[in-house]
Amino acid sequence: MPILRVVPEVRSSDFERSRPTPDRSLIFVSRYSDLDGSSVWPTARQVRSPLAWTWAFRGNWRVVELPEPLWLRALPLTVSVGLAVRLADLLHRRRTRVVTYAMENNDPIALLRGVPRQLHGAVFGVIRWLGELIYDRIAFASSAASECYRAAEVLPVRCETALFEDLPEACGVHEGLDRSRRMAFIGALEPRKGLPDLLVAWRDAGLAASGWELAIAGSGPLAGEVARAVQADPSIVALGRIDRADVHKLLASSAVVVLPSRREGRWREQIGLPIVEGLAHGCHIVATPDTGLVDWLHRKGHTTLPDDFSTADLGRALREAADTRLHPETVWDSLPSVGGRLAAEDWMCDDTLAQMGDG
Repeated sequence: MPILRVVPEVRSSDFERSRPTPDRSLIFVSRYSDLDGSSVWPTARQVRSPLAWTWAFRGNWRVVELPEPLWLRALPLTVSVGLAVRLADLLHRRRTRVVTYAMENNDPIALLRGVPRQLHGAVFGVIRWLGELIYDRIAFASSAASECYRAAEVLPVRCETALFEDLPEACGVHEGLDRSRRMAFIGALEPRKGLPDLLVAWRDAGLAASGWELAIAGSGPLAGEVARAVQADPSIVALGRIDRADVHKLLASSAVVVLPSRREGRWREQIGLPIVEGLAHGCHIVATPDTGLVDWLHRKGHTTLPDDFSTADLGRALREAADTRLHPETVWDSLPSVGGRLAAEDWMCDDTLAQMGDG
């Protein structure tokens, strides 16, 4: 019997970090602008949000993977599809396993920013009740995500839970490229990703005098600011939006990946795809304190920023990374043989795997 995954906004990594078996289908409502069409599975389909539930209702699915319940923007899609699964189960006298990979690691109060505080308990109570109806297994991408769900009191009591930190397996493609003095930023060119802080910190760190280069890949509202920085400092290289093959080449030729994201409104960096992909390519990481992997990165010798970090803090972190960066082999040796996302997928979907323990 087949497996269905429902993704509100799809990106190349959703396909690259899963197993493209014939029994797996993926439906998505929208796509990121940098989606590489060559990564899309033949069994993937773009659907209109109001009709996504029909896929769940009509199919004879063994497992349905939904967005996590605290992805509040996607909650209408999640609930409509989840309830359609349960209605079909009633009609056909079966039990479809409904699962999710949970990454949200925000403060519960921040999640409901704009909602009166006296209503928070009721909102989370409804989410917990819906979770009891819909979900069977929840795999957490970080211990911070598990703590978030418990703090918000939305974790369904009857669900099986397990922790699979969102760490990648090593990527051996493009080995041997010169990566001695390049730092890379990959992502949207916008304030919440910490780009303005990075441009100031790079100038103050003085690494250009030592032959270091800062490569910036991505597009967004701060593209003009990046262009002006490039004109003023030839050690900064603006690559614009690059395709997936060039992303992998950039990471394989970089010594350090920098992601100095800051919280904004209800948004917080959950894991950080550049962190995950940088680790896979053996890069030393300079990480936002908000990533769910911050404790693991600190234990393994990467550079982590303090809470409410200043541009001076970031400049010091860049210099520290340049002076004490981990060797690629050291980074790869710290990674699991099977990436956390794949291991979670196996646990969520495989009937033969025993429960891995409380997440």
